[in-house]
Amino acid sequence: RCKESKPGKNGCRGIDDKHWNSQCKTSQTYVRALSKENNKYVG
Repeated sequence: RCKESKPGKNGCRGIDDKHWNSQCKTSQTYVRALSKENNKYVG
């Protein structure tokens, strides 16, 4: 996720600031991928 209200060290915050650098677009795509995988496990 890219939250402008609470910018991290690189301007973007996610599950882990170390892995979620300043690439908001990449992080959002990664979140979608994780969400799809989680849906498979849940459903």
